[in-house]
Amino acid sequence: MNRTFDRKAYRQELIDAGFSAEDAETIASRTVMRAPRETFQSVGSMVQQATAKIERDSVQLAPPALPAPSAAVERSRRLEQEAAGLAKSMTIDTRGTMTTKKRKTAGEDLAKQVSEAKQAALLKHTKQQIKEMQLSLFDIAPWPDTMRAMPNDTARSALFTTRNKKIPREALQNKVIFHVNKDVKITYTGVELRADDDELVWQQVLEYAKRTPIGEPITFTFYELCQDLGWSINGRYYTKAEECLSRLQATAMGFTSDRVGHLESVSLLHRFRVLDRGKKTSRCQVLIDEEIVVLFAGDHYTKFIWEKYRKLSPTARRMFDYFSSHREPYPFKLETFRLMCGSDSTRVKKWREQVGEACEELRGSGLVEHAWVNDDLVHCKR
Repeated sequence: MNRTFDRKAYRQELIDAGFSAEDAETIASRTVMRAPRETFQSVGSMVQQATAKIERDSVQLAPPALPAPSAAVERSRRLEQEAAGLAKSMTIDTRGTMTTKKRKTAGEDLAKQVSEAKQAALLKHTKQQIKEMQLSLFDIAPWPDTMRAMPNDTARSALFTTRNKKIPREALQNKVIFHVNKDVKITYTGVELRADDDELVWQQVLEYAKRTPIGEPITFTFYELCQDLGWSINGRYYTKAEECLSRLQATAMGFTSDRVGHLESVSLLHRFRVLDRGKKTSRCQVLIDEEIVVLFAGDHYTKFIWEKYRKLSPTARRMFDYFSSHREPYPFKLETFRLMCGSDSTRVKKWREQVGEACEELRGSGLVEHAWVNDDLVHCKR
């Protein structure tokens, strides 16, 4: 049914529906021009049509998207942001000179977090590459079969002690292990490890594992292990060998250094078990911890003649560990060496005599040309 069009009333209804006065006037005027020829619909329907038109017009009239900033503009913005950040970290005194804020800035904290994240990502990437390429320890740190090897960072630490055999081993919980280098921090959880047996067993197991792709288990017999260590072939030494393997497995070592970054929980042996126990086919199965391999990377390991090395006393062997981990051996203090050995010796004179004997033993082995104590320093000539 046709009826007379009331432009003012229609304009007001548009304003009430949310349109601006200007848009309502424009729509109402256009509608007046078409009114004589059209059948008018309900106001609600017309409002919907008007809304759709406004939306279409706004889309058509929308300005084109701005082009992405060029590399030069991006670089300029970045430099501007860095300059602004630097300005915030500096203050100007009353005489116009600039002084760096003494307190640690949020930027430094962020930089540290980024550095740690990069190290963690690099470590993860390195481990993944090792797996994908099926690399072995020998691919990363090759050494002849007549020699054995260990990471420099363990060679310079008190991970393997020289404490008296009669003293029971300590059960350690997240204990900080002494290290000669100040930037290296090692924490250890497990039964105390000693140079007398645990160190030798670990080095021999690394020898067995060196040509097997990392992440795959290796097997050997107690007979082979005792023979390669120069131990007697009997039940007593088989038991001793198994105890060493069990201790090496039940370890959790946290490791942090500027070179490696942070290793959360490393076991010297990831897994150990005896297959077919009590049978003639009985064998030891061992899996090397993947993260241990990282400590060898980048030529940061030392190698030595096995037949001479394994015959040394624990103190002489630990001395050689330190000296062999340097291309040019640095003298170090008697007290530093005592801490590195984890020795309980409290008498300076007695410890000096013990170290002097170890120097003579090391010199007699032919592994070094000369080793001696002068004042409170231990010296070596390779």
